[in-house]
Amino acid sequence: NNGAQQLASEATVYIQLEDVNDEIPLFTEREQETVLEGEPIGTKVTQVNAIDKDGTFPNNQVYYYIVDSPRNEGKDFFEINLQSGEIFTKVVFDREKQGAYALEVEARDGAPSARPNSNQQPNSGNGTSTFLAFP
Repeated sequence: NNGAQQLASEATVYIQLEDVNDEIPLFTEREQETVLEGEPIGTKVTQVNAIDKDGTFPNNQVYYYIVDSPRNEGKDFFEINLQSGEIFTKVVFDREKQGAYALEVEARDGAPSARPNSNQQPNSGNGTSTFLAFP
């Protein structure tokens, strides 16, 4: 160092981590509800709820859908509010025709997924609710 003075400086660097969309919405419970036969179209049956553990919007925003699949027997009989998860009747039920319906619903979050092999689609989780029609 030959007597030369070294010059140095210190700095504190703060690093802020950004949330990525890596969590899947999960339904909080499985549903089994009843609806009285003869109730008018538009009767509220239940409300499903899913939680996404991502830390920020829109990664943790949950939207609800009825799964459009041939095996989803309840899709033609119920509708769901996209934002609240409330499920309503689309028909007047007759227990003598059918006494129970299984409805498959899906919760999707509001942003493209950060998970590998997701093709930039929102993360999603499925759940099934069973509805019994009573006289």
